Amino acid sequence: MTVLLGYPVGLWLASLRRTKKLVTSVLLVPFLLPAFLIGLSLRSLVGGALDDPRAATLAIIGAHALMNTGFIAVVTAASLVPREQVEAASLDGASHGQIRRLIEFPQQLPALSAAGLLVGLYSATSYGLILTLGQGSIQTLETAIAVAALQVLDLTTAGVLAGLQTLLTVSFFLVSSRLGARPTVLFGESSPRPHGSVLGMSLGLTVLAIISWLLAGVFSRAVTAGPGLVDNISNLAGRGARDILNLSVVDALGNSMRNLLVAVTLSMVIAWWLSAKRVGLAVLAPIGISPVVLGLVALVLSGYAPPAVAGSWVVLPVVQAIFLVPLAFQIISPARKSLSRDVVDAARIDGATSLQVAGLIELPSLARPLTAAAAVVSLGSLGEFGAARFLAYGSDQTLPLVMFRLMSRPGGENLGMAMVAASAFILAAIAVVWVVSSARTERVGGDHGG
Repeated sequence: MTVLLGYPVGLWLASLRRTKKLVTSVLLVPFLLPAFLIGLSLRSLVGGALDDPRAATLAIIGAHALMNTGFIAVVTAASLVPREQVEAASLDGASHGQIRRLIEFPQQLPALSAAGLLVGLYSATSYGLILTLGQGSIQTLETAIAVAALQVLDLTTAGVLAGLQTLLTVSFFLVSSRLGARPTVLFGESSPRPHGSVLGMSLGLTVLAIISWLLAGVFSRAVTAGPGLVDNISNLAGRGARDILNLSVVDALGNSMRNLLVAVTLSMVIAWWLSAKRVGLAVLAPIGISPVVLGLVALVLSGYAPPAVAGSWVVLPVVQAIFLVPLAFQIISPARKSLSRDVVDAARIDGATSLQVAGLIELPSLARPLTAAAAVVSLGSLGEFGAARFLAYGSDQTLPLVMFRLMSRPGGENLGMAMVAASAFILAAIAVVWVVSSARTERVGGDHGG
């Protein structure tokens, strides 16, 4: 569904000029937002309509499509064949439809197939969205793992389900790799096209309207829910109505920021080191393992670790860094490879060490891509929900866990606090999109499915 929706939207996106950056930014905001936040926001806006399992199922499918349409659209726009090839075919008498059907689409197929499978992978490992919209009435492998491990305390069943989930997701990853997926720059430039698609424009405007409604609804509820915006913000220093939380929202944010610093530092250093190696698609392997499974594995292994390690907050950001490395790598690696090697080679001839080359040449030259990578992984760490449910508890709970608890309890005060926090997440996602877009990294290669 997402590919069928995103492809014509991508053709329309490629035809835009002045508004292209703005439209791209809006389309990608749901893709960068934590899935659990999309679920919480939808449930807060539609109320009890999702209590029906059939309605919740449709909402889950629609939410996944909404989150990933922007990604498919950007991949579509970036994988179009060079404009000169289209113009040459047109001069030879080929119609617009023939060019699209016989030239463009066959060359786009590997990238679209890989991107579609990657979306399937993300959907298969979705946890926060299923939990928030389904609320226990809808079960997937992800939610079943969490129930078995955290509620029933049956680690054997949880382990079997985790193995099955890992087998499924790794299969998605391998098939995607065979179809041509490779590290790429998601926010790279693509040449504008003179013709879009009426269908794509209609679908694109509809998706933009839904995204705008969702974001506006969250901002509105942050102002109107509970005692009002000012009190909702001040209440973040407390523990919610009737002290339903173990710690304040501010303290939870502090925990999330602490974890963020560790996870981002580790993932950026590892991604930078890997970008200089010939690692191929192996670096993307953590994408095939869900955070829920990683959280379960870390929880089990912590039982064999010394008490100081088992009960330490450091375990969670280390786990987060594992699946954040591919995100950082996909931005850093193409940008680093596009750097002119003449200056680097000249510096090495003059006796510069690898550390001097990195500190004096590479890092300053790649400041924008590095900033973009840091922004993306920061948002990923801040909004991580699956592994945190296994590893963050008591006074070490993170902001997503606290937001989920607030939304799971009645009361205008709790809702207002959650909506203020959700608004902050949305503003952070918008800021990340603009930071990454401003990096203006160049296209690398011709296959953009990764």
